Amino acid sequence: MKKSRRKPFTLVEVVVVIAIMIVTGAVAVSTMRTDSTARLMKSTANEFRSLCSRVRFKAMEMCQDRMVVYVPDEHMFYMARPPANQEEALESDYGFVIVKTTKWELPKEFELTTEENDPIEIFRFYPDGGASGRWKLNLAIEGKDRSMEIEVAKLTGAVIAHERGANEER
Repeated sequence: MKKSRRKPFTLVEVVVVIAIMIVTGAVAVSTMRTDSTARLMKSTANEFRSLCSRVRFKAMEMCQDRMVVYVPDEHMFYMARPPANQEEALESDYGFVIVKTTKWELPKEFELTTEENDPIEIFRFYPDGGASGRWKLNLAIEGKDRSMEIEVAKLTGAVIAHERGANEER
């Protein structure tokens, strides 16, 4: 009986297999990076929507206006309310009182620049569930070609997020 001997792989075959593995790995890594940016954008928009929903429900529950304000120095969004009395109105420099218990921190990957360092009212929610939005928030990660535009529907108070790509008009 003859023993069959296997031929070893040639150098060319090994190089071809390694090249295919490298190309496949590169495609997989680039795909995952893009998805992680999209996931970060969506999760950030959902967290901000959640804050806005809590503020809106508080306005309806308390039968009093509530606002979403941004404090640039802290990189934080807070719920705010109108002053309850004359004394609070005199103490408040901004026309509203910040409620520190309802807050959300903007992730450090995002930058929101403002011309002032004072707190800024972004959205106002009314007791009937409606809202007014002075701003459209555009969340973007530096160096990435995607952004998320967030606005509030004035009649319903719903917070709407639109994902934007590099080729879309804003």
